[in-house]
Formats: sequence, structure tokens, C-alpha cells
Amino acid sequence: MDLSVEGKSERIPPGSHICQLYSKVTEIPGVTARLMRVGLSVSEKCLFAAAPAQVKELRDELQKLQVDVDELIQAGQLVLYDDREPFLSKGKRFDPYTLLSQHQTFIAQALREGWQAVRISMDMTWLTKDVASPEQILKYEAASDAVFTFQNAPIIALMHYDHSKLLPSLVVEMLKLHPISVVGKYIKRNPFYLNSEQYMLKILRINKEKEKDKGHNPPSM
Repeated sequence: MDLSVEGKSERIPPGSHICQLYSKVTEIPGVTARLMRVGLSVSEKCLFAAAPAQVKELRDELQKLQVDVDELIQAGQLVLYDDREPFLSKGKRFDPYTLLSQHQTFIAQALREGWQAVRISMDMTWLTKDVASPEQILKYEAASDAVFTFQNAPIIALMHYDHSKLLPSLVVEMLKLHPISVVGKYIKRNPFYLNSEQYMLKILRINKEKEKDKGHNPPSM
């Protein structure tokens, strides 16, 4: 079992893209530390990106789990970021496809270095604050599901969102794009999950119906 939350566990296969909806940022380190401890123990390269306070808390949580953080950083197996600029296009704006490309580059580099796979965890609320629209966030999530889940890529990605900062409609759409979700103290398979192909077909069908409805409405005078 790779991921455990409050005693509940789920087996996480390669290519998994997991969403954690949190109410407090302090919920991030505990879940992430347990996920990364397993990866670090089986020769996987791990990356965590969040605000400085959460990076420090993750270090503390890993150390509680008997993980030698400094040694792993020196060995290049563990990478920690507390600056979001490296993940933004030109350091200033969020581009979903740029971030996805960075994930793919990280996978390729890790495999060249001899690691078995990768695990990535990011606080997306911190990363996208004031630089991303809801549409861009959904594009990133749909593209990640398409690339990682369908290709069975050697990655497990755990992305964190403050649900109080998301529109309710966006939360619903986010859940549709994640087969596994962590909400509060619970981790569970998502019964509302639509894989990226189903999700895009649904969007196309809705858009087609909207265009059809427009065609039935006479132009206003």
C-alpha cells in the first residue's frame, strides 16, 4: 500500500495522478511524506514543491519516518523547491503544457540517472495563485491524466488544492479528472472519475449542444 491517510490505504499504480483537497496547508506534509517514503525506499526519485513553511514541515515529517533528508538531497534522489518560478513560464505565468513538459523531462532525467520511477508532489494552490485561470488548471489536470494514466508512465503525482480557494463547479470538474482523491481524512477511489478521453468527449458533446441551441434561436432584432 503506497498511500495512507488516517489509517486508510490505497494501492497506487504507476501513472497515478492523485488530487488532495485540503482545508489547511498543514494537511499536505503528512500525506506527502508517507507517499515519498515508499518511493525513496524503492529507488524512485522524488520532488516536492510548495511554500517554504510546507517544505520545512515535509522535511520534519520525513525525519520522523527515519528518512535521512540531507543525504537523499545530496544523492540527488530527493529534490525540494520552495520557489515557484522554475515551474512558471518565463517565471511569471502558469502554462499547463509547460508544467506537463517539465514533469516529462524530470521522468526522463531520473531514468537516465538510474532511478526506477518518480514521485512528484506540488501545492497547486501555491503554484497557481494569481497566475492561472480555472480553465488552465483543468487543462493541466486533463492533460496529465491523458499523458500519465493512459501511458502508464513511471510516475505518481500528488497534487494539492485548497478547496476553499476553488469555485464549487471547479471542485466538481477536478474530481472527475482524478481516479483517486484525498479529501480531509479520507482517501478513496473516485466514483465520478472520467478518464481524459471520456472527459473531452463530454466537453465536445456539451459544446455541440450549445451550438445547436444557438442555431434554433432567431437572432435578436
